[in-house]
Amino acid sequence: MRQLETASQGSTATRINTGTRRLAVNAAFLKDIKDDNQDLKALLDQILPITRHPQTATNHWPELITLLGDLRDQLALHFSLEEAYGYFDDAIVSAPQLSITAEVLRGEHAGLFAEARDLADLVTEICSDRPELVNDFLHRFEGFRRAFEIHEESELKLILDSLDDDLGVCD
Repeated sequence: MRQLETASQGSTATRINTGTRRLAVNAAFLKDIKDDNQDLKALLDQILPITRHPQTATNHWPELITLLGDLRDQLALHFSLEEAYGYFDDAIVSAPQLSITAEVLRGEHAGLFAEARDLADLVTEICSDRPELVNDFLHRFEGFRRAFEIHEESELKLILDSLDDDLGVCD
């Protein structure tokens, strides 16, 4: 039996009853997550063109320093919202076969954040007139960017797989 209810206890929440469990989704919290994702995407959209070519990065080094500090801070918020919202817990409860994937993805947060933090620290230490250091930094940032992108795609797949199992898609 599936039903949607709206309840209010200081804020609006949507409850989905799948017959086996209830998932409460706070509308204000969903807005925070949506805003966070938009802010993170906008920030990455600012950083990526600067990091595509060493000369561009060199010409925009002070801006890059600021943007990577912002990225570090935004990722701290991003990962804490994901964990607080319970993406991983919901996946484990609704689809226990996804628990290993959920734990691996949750475990990646610390490493990805540490790399973002280290990149933010490193960019402030590198003098932009040392091309070999700029190139090394840009390669390291590109590795981080690829790892983060793969991580986010895997999280989305986990959420969708969990919802498919939870809502009985294609039953």
